[in-house]
Amino acid sequence: MRSSRQNIIEATQRILQTRGLTRATTREIAREAKITEGLIYHHFKDKAELIYEVVETLVSETKDLLQNLPLRVGTRTLRENLEEVLYSVYKAHYEITPIICAIFADRKLHARMLEIMQERGIGPQHTIQGLIVYLAAEQRMGRLSDAVDAQTIAKCLLFISTQAATNDQLMELTPDKEHIRREIHNYVQILMTGLSPFTKGKDKL
Repeated sequence: MRSSRQNIIEATQRILQTRGLTRATTREIAREAKITEGLIYHHFKDKAELIYEVVETLVSETKDLLQNLPLRVGTRTLRENLEEVLYSVYKAHYEITPIICAIFADRKLHARMLEIMQERGIGPQHTIQGLIVYLAAEQRMGRLSDAVDAQTIAKCLLFISTQAATNDQLMELTPDKEHIRREIHNYVQILMTGLSPFTKGKDKL
């Protein structure tokens, strides 16, 4: 059975995704969740903390994947692991892009969201650590070139997916799973092959 806290988070998510941030008042959230407005403040300090929890819920699967990625070192192929990560990142960011854009438009809410992340010691810079550790370990195993810093590779990979998701959401393009996976496959292939020309008969870099 869902807890009242989870019920509130889900109700807020529905309002944010269908009606937008301006309609996500505590009164509307209470009505959607079929609870009293006061119960919201029993679980959450303020509306900003509630919205933050909605975003955290939407990215939780991707965060778990990134944090546990080091456990996959040496398993499957490097390409398969990276493509799975990028697809998960794409899906999560496609969902949260409208919410994040609305937060940036509200300076007070944005400031409070940054405060919450600082209080909890979390944020994008921490989420990426699992991918960095994974890539560095794959470099030590010889499955990935050590010519480029692992952190730089991780940032490039995440930027690719987040930017693709943001573009598709802003252009109101409905994601096609197979199309997105093909694009991600091509992105990873380019990064792994490199852009430098190579001479026939010589090994690729």
